This record gives sequence, C-alpha cells and structure tokens, in this order.
Amino acid sequence: MAFIRTILPVICVALFVVVSGAAPPPRPDTGIGVLLVGAIPGEPSPPQLILYGEPGIGRVAEKSAASLPHLAIPHKIPSGEFPLVVTARKGGWLKVIYDDAGRAAWLKPRRAWPFVSWDELLKGREARLLRGLKKPLYLLWGSGGDTVPDLEPLTPERSFRIISVDGDRIQVLLDLAVVGWLRWRDEDGRLLIALE
Repeated sequence: MAFIRTILPVICVALFVVVSGAAPPPRPDTGIGVLLVGAIPGEPSPPQLILYGEPGIGRVAEKSAASLPHLAIPHKIPSGEFPLVVTARKGGWLKVIYDDAGRAAWLKPRRAWPFVSWDELLKGREARLLRGLKKPLYLLWGSGGDTVPDLEPLTPERSFRIISVDGDRIQVLLDLAVVGWLRWRDEDGRLLIALE
C-alpha cells in the first residue's frame, strides 16, 4: 500500500505531461531590428558585451554574445556572428534582449556590428507563415481592408515574396500573380513568419 501511495503521484504527473504535451516555445520577439554582433580582431571571440540599465549608467551584466538569445534567421549571417534583437535606440546606444525571459539592457555597439532594421531585413525575402496561428492571420487582405477574393487561406507550406513593409504588415506577392497584405508580427511584437 505504501508503494502505491509513493508511485501514484509520479504516474499521475507522467500522464498529465503525456496527455497535455509540452507547451510550444514562445515565438521570438522582434523589437525594431537586429544587431549582428561579430568577433573583433585582437579581442576574445565571441565578444563580451557590457550591458547597462540606461545608456552608460547602471551596469547590469557582462555577458558573452554567444550566451544571449539570438534569432535564427537566414540572413547570410557568417559563422561566429550573433543576431541580437534590438528593442530601442537612444543616441549611439541600442537596447538588446539579453535573456530568455525577454529582459533587455543597453549596450554601445561597435562600428563593425551592423544594425539591420526589419524593413531592410524583410523586403525582397521569401517567407512562410508559422504553424498554429489564429485563422484570420492566414488570410490575405487587399489594400481596401477586404480579403483577396477567390483565394483560400494560406498554409504554412505556401511561400510568398515580401514586397514592402508597413509597420506590422507586409505586402506580399503569391505565385507571381496575387498581391495582398499579411501581418508579420502580432500585437505583442512576436514573429508570425519564418524567413527562407
């Protein structure tokens, strides 16, 4: 009887995990763009980043660029470079996300580390919508705010080319014939698309 009392909670927890499944990882936050942090000749690689609560004030941490969460985006990123999400700019300072909880701190980027806005990053690229989104996010919209007539909702398997970026929306081209609008990030600033 003591054995059953000991093992029963373990079995219940195991069944709950199997039945409910693990929660999917959160979609990445987008911020205002991406900072491509790379090695500096004569300095340690990956670079050490000094992070501040405000630009130059209130040192928060010193971390390796490799330990910060970075976006997995195919943007011709050379090996050894780390794409960090930038949430704000102030003067020559950039605010980057430095942990998996989404906390951000300021750093002074090196001249060799380019900042790429989402406009630059998305325009002209092939992309697909992510799986598991709400149904309205798979609809292609015309410029007048109506859905594109006679077009089925998109699927995560269907790719499109991004023509332009307007805030949270992108103008896309499907099958070299159909033009419409989609959201590329949600209200919380999380990605809705995967770049190819």
